[in-house]
Amino acid sequence: MKQKLSPRWAIIKLTGLFFAAYSAYNVFIIFRDAPRGLSSEGILISALVAFMFALLAGYALTFGVNKKKGLFLMIRKTSFIIALLTIFVLKLRMIDRIVMYMQPPDLYNGTPVYAVLYGISYFLTLTGFLILLVYYIFFRRRYLLFPRTAVSLPAAALGLFVCSLVLETILFFGYGFMIEDNLLRTVVMRPVFYLGFIGLSAYFLYPPQLK
Repeated sequence: MKQKLSPRWAIIKLTGLFFAAYSAYNVFIIFRDAPRGLSSEGILISALVAFMFALLAGYALTFGVNKKKGLFLMIRKTSFIIALLTIFVLKLRMIDRIVMYMQPPDLYNGTPVYAVLYGISYFLTLTGFLILLVYYIFFRRRYLLFPRTAVSLPAAALGLFVCSLVLETILFFGYGFMIEDNLLRTVVMRPVFYLGFIGLSAYFLYPPQLK
């Protein structure tokens, strides 16, 4: 019972709800936009994103499962790595557009501030994903061997996601810049996206239950 009422339990369960909400929203996008002419690529990407975030939600919401269920835990770990890696790759595929967007429009004017902030937010988020991947694959189960690294990596990822959220907040309220294609997704779902990864990073600050 103490485990269920602990801050660790609350953080990971809330994280799971954020991931589930983001997954559900991507399913909603498919049903909303497909009749309006959403491309096959758009449907595929939205479906893939929805599935990957569903895997992340499953990882978070199954925290505390009986450790004797070794096969289930192996599937849980593998699905988490696949989900996070896929999300990283999907984010990475945008890098050309982000770099072009950050280039000055001409020789006499510099890059607009909002473009710089958007680019910084993108690269911070991308770096946060990479840090979580490295941490989970190489250090999560080696906490006793690398205690400082096992704490500093998720702490760094948490800081990067917080900074990205702050930058996007500045973009919206300071420059009227919408990251997504509609107001709901920018104002509601972008924070949900970041809060999920902030919660995940905060959960990883706790030592893993090795026994």
